[in-house]
Amino acid sequence: MYNLSFCVTGGNDDAAVDGVRPLAAAAGRRRRAAPAAGLALAFSVAAALALAGCGSAAAPECVRVVSWADYRELEIDRAIVDSFQVRHPEIPVCYESLEGSGIYREKVLTSIAAGTPPGVFLLDGIDIPAFVAADALLDLSPYVDRAGVALDAFEPQVLAPFHEGGLWAFPKGYTPMVIYYNKDLFDAAGVPYPEPGWTWSDFLETAKSLTRDLDGDGAVDQWGFGWPREFFYLQSWIWAGGGELLSPDGTRASGFLDSPETVAAVRFYLELATRHGVAPRIEMFRRGLGGLSRLFYSGRVAMLQSGHWSAPRFQRHEDAGRLRWGVAPFPVREGAAPATALYASGWAVPKTARHRRWAVQLAAFLASETAQRMRSRMGLELPALRAVAGELAAADTTGRERVFLDAVAAARHPWGTRVEKWREVEDVLFDLLDRPLLRGEPVQAVAAELAARIDTLLAAGAER
Repeated sequence: MYNLSFCVTGGNDDAAVDGVRPLAAAAGRRRRAAPAAGLALAFSVAAALALAGCGSAAAPECVRVVSWADYRELEIDRAIVDSFQVRHPEIPVCYESLEGSGIYREKVLTSIAAGTPPGVFLLDGIDIPAFVAADALLDLSPYVDRAGVALDAFEPQVLAPFHEGGLWAFPKGYTPMVIYYNKDLFDAAGVPYPEPGWTWSDFLETAKSLTRDLDGDGAVDQWGFGWPREFFYLQSWIWAGGGELLSPDGTRASGFLDSPETVAAVRFYLELATRHGVAPRIEMFRRGLGGLSRLFYSGRVAMLQSGHWSAPRFQRHEDAGRLRWGVAPFPVREGAAPATALYASGWAVPKTARHRRWAVQLAAFLASETAQRMRSRMGLELPALRAVAGELAAADTTGRERVFLDAVAAARHPWGTRVEKWREVEDVLFDLLDRPLLRGEPVQAVAAELAARIDTLLAAGAER
């Protein structure tokens, strides 16, 4: 794993204020390999930073920005920082990407505890309680007017978790979870595209119609749905099935994780693969089928659940004439209210950040209309500013962005935005699928056992 970095120590007259230009020194990977040439560049980054004098005695100490951007995102962020430098040439900026959000959180918290905090860092919504509990964040509320930030310009639902008990970050972007579908496979099977308001029964019948043995050898070659095992994918199905994970105050799981509605939702999700056969089972991946995204764009899987972050990859295949795709809101259990998960991030400033005034200025700019408009071109997320998101939807002739925006009304933030020990809880919840799937254990029994373990975990956190 390689870190991605750049350093800017003054305004660049050649910078394209509203454009994107290639990075001279960017390399790395996040869940996929970067270009081979990047490996050599990665080792030169540290030397380049030292020679640039960023943070050295030969130049003013820079405002260090930390995020989890991959090398493509870094190109956008470099252009955004260039734009900031044109406006503020007196503020030197260093940017570093630490890949992998779980490791990322620990690295940022460790640097703050060690007295070497970044100036600005990207805060995942599910980590807000952990950083607040550690007293690690600067409350940005007193700086809003001076920084020229209009809080009412942000999507209220996206702003809400960052604005609980203080203002802990300026929102950057977000995505609800949706269902992607391969239009070519739907058309070939004569199956209508999903419509808003579709139910689990509609979803299952659609998936069955798209699960096919194409070569007549008795084995399925095309599946209706790509079935991921990670818990954060299951969360939307539980909510869309009328189930819940924790009590309303977030203090216990018993009576909620093991409720009839939650257990039924988990069973429905499991049985897509184990009973109905509309999704490839885990052993099929061991035979080299490839990842779910690859199965989707190669025409082996007709539907896939994901967030906006998948759109750029699928769009590249559509531009090359290899795929036509659409998006649909999450299906719901008959009689349940529409629901899906919403993931968001924002630019935060540590309480102990050096050059606090500069850091706040930079954080505000990274969340500004200029920055969000530039970043929206990459398509990894929806802009947190309503006006910019509206522009994106208005310019989209496919109607896909409108589906994402409309999904926000029924979307909920994960429990991590309210529960400090959520990552530890989530580690336990992986067994909710794995034990029934791999060991054949009853869902109800597993849910009850895990609920008791989570109760103990949450109680221990409350006693600290």
